[in-house]
Amino acid sequence: METEIINISKSNYKEEIYNKLKMYYKNNKLVAIPTETVYGLSADAESDEAVEKIYIAKGRPSDNPLIVHFYKMEQLDDIVDCSDKRVEKLIENFWPGPMTLILNLKNNNKISKKVTAGLNTLAIRMPSNKTAREILRKTKVLLAAPSANTSGKPSPTKFEHVYHDLNRKIDVIIEDKPSDIGLESTVIDCTRKPLVIARPGEITKEDIENVLGIGSVKYNDEVIGETKVPIAPGMKYRHYSPEAELILYNDSFENLVDLLNKKNKKTGFITYKNKELFVENLNVSVKYLADNEKDIEQSNKNLYNILREFDNEKVEEIYILPIEKTKETVALLNRLNKAISKN
Repeated sequence: METEIINISKSNYKEEIYNKLKMYYKNNKLVAIPTETVYGLSADAESDEAVEKIYIAKGRPSDNPLIVHFYKMEQLDDIVDCSDKRVEKLIENFWPGPMTLILNLKNNNKISKKVTAGLNTLAIRMPSNKTAREILRKTKVLLAAPSANTSGKPSPTKFEHVYHDLNRKIDVIIEDKPSDIGLESTVIDCTRKPLVIARPGEITKEDIENVLGIGSVKYNDEVIGETKVPIAPGMKYRHYSPEAELILYNDSFENLVDLLNKKNKKTGFITYKNKELFVENLNVSVKYLADNEKDIEQSNKNLYNILREFDNEKVEEIYILPIEKTKETVALLNRLNKAISKN
């Protein structure tokens, strides 16, 4: 198929575009849309045929559940149980925004079982990106939307990333500005007490505890005896990985520079702009995660784009030094560890 490129922000015929997108969704077509986290590959969440196409286009395992995006809470009345007071407080404080909630499904809901991978729970999110919200508002379609990339590869934070991975595999790409955040949403399992962060993101454990109280939430790896069935994206399979081997170098910066001096253009190095003077003469490809180690927001936004740039350069190995674990770096480290993992 020939993928159609649409830029809504530059069009003088926005209403016509929204009507076209609504028709596309009802005809089980796939549309890549921007969000504040990463670009998503969206389809009608009530259609088995449409959702199946998502898995095929991405090469995504069918037991890896999807997140459903929506515009307003009334759309969920007959779908999930939001009656928990903890859920109400999270919604009040963090939506629209980069927070996904896992909730119990109601009986006789219309969501495709392919979205939930057969589970009796559903992951839902209200994005804050203006383009995504207008698409959701105008089409009135509940959208299943995982990241718009080839499964396992770095998530797309730019239109160009989506085009590279999915051109001729999907029907439409909405061309828009780069994602503001650059890492996927925080996923919170609200079916348990305390709540469980199934995937860390910009909204931290501390942010949640500031709303619900200390001890109200744990990370998934803090919970003993958990099932291996993934309840949210990013829990089971290798994710976010470049073509090259990503190597965590557990030694000093100086020793790594000595090692890189013996390498060539087939090697990549991820560091910070404040180290530029120390690496400018290296014969390897150097990319800067941020100005310095303290700029976590910039690091989050740049990570996937850097990994994709290395892929384009056909490097064979990429070195990075350990990043200190703090409450702000949990999500970044989660993505790096997944990218480094062989599983």
